[in-house]
Amino acid sequence: MARTPLHTQILSVPAAQQDESPLFGVLPAEVRSSIFALALTDYPDPAPDNQYAAETCYTRPHYFAPRKSDTALLRTCRAAYAEGWFLPFMLEEQAHWLTAQDRAPPEYRVHRSQVTLRTRLQQIKEQRGDDEIVEIEGLRVFAQMYKLEGGHLAQLLKTPGLYPRRLTLTIRHTDWWYWEEDQPLRFEADWIQAVCKTLPSSVREFWIELESLEKKKGQVDSIAKQMREKWFFKRTDGAALFADVTGKNVEVSRWSGTSRWHNLTWTRDETTPGKIDYYIVSVPFRLQYAVERQGGGVSDEAMRAASSGVFNARKMRLDNPREGR
Repeated sequence: MARTPLHTQILSVPAAQQDESPLFGVLPAEVRSSIFALALTDYPDPAPDNQYAAETCYTRPHYFAPRKSDTALLRTCRAAYAEGWFLPFMLEEQAHWLTAQDRAPPEYRVHRSQVTLRTRLQQIKEQRGDDEIVEIEGLRVFAQMYKLEGGHLAQLLKTPGLYPRRLTLTIRHTDWWYWEEDQPLRFEADWIQAVCKTLPSSVREFWIELESLEKKKGQVDSIAKQMREKWFFKRTDGAALFADVTGKNVEVSRWSGTSRWHNLTWTRDETTPGKIDYYIVSVPFRLQYAVERQGGGVSDEAMRAASSGVFNARKMRLDNPREGR
């Protein structure tokens, strides 16, 4: 006989009245919700023994250790648990690696991740006992190009009950095609149409992070500029997300990491002995009114393409000028 999950056992018993508690008897539900969100938001595990090894492709800013949530609040009483047991999952940035297993953290199982996600979402839906859509704060995807172009992001977005408000796609230095041979950067667009067929209406923002070497800053900037001019994403409700063609809302960041991964030292890419400097441009896609409300503008080319309903992957392909294509 299958064992009943612990959280189901807890929720099967009615919680005691907490009228004398200021948290439940005085504060309104919306204030209590904000308190729960602050207390249950995840963070990188600071324990020294749990830090990722520096010599990997997945160790980077904000991802130097497994993320954890402090659930002490939920253990205070049954009422607190009943109100917020699912919040750690919903508030956590759901990170997924569409990569080979050795490019993902050791606790992440590439071939089981979607099954695990689907099971958890189904449990939450069943326990809540309603048909209301439950949105999660963020979904972050690290993708190698061959996985992205192979339709794996679209497949992930098909997961029943997955409704992120913000979707972030990160292309790391080692995810680009032929980075090992130091080839010029390029970004195919064939995958976008499949993503548009599965992109839920819950997505308010779709961020694309482009990372490469500091010495390839010009190439990254060129790809980002073309992206703002040519690309758009249509949600399943027909609404289109656009980038700000002026570039005002683009975010630029940098970081430095080791030049040694998986027992190889990439001396060619070193800025200083043992170190590689990275350059990142993040391009957000939002609804047109949201772009314009922030003082930006939408590309006429992207607008025409979104309105026509005709998807042209060849025209949307992003080349670096050095390719001569």
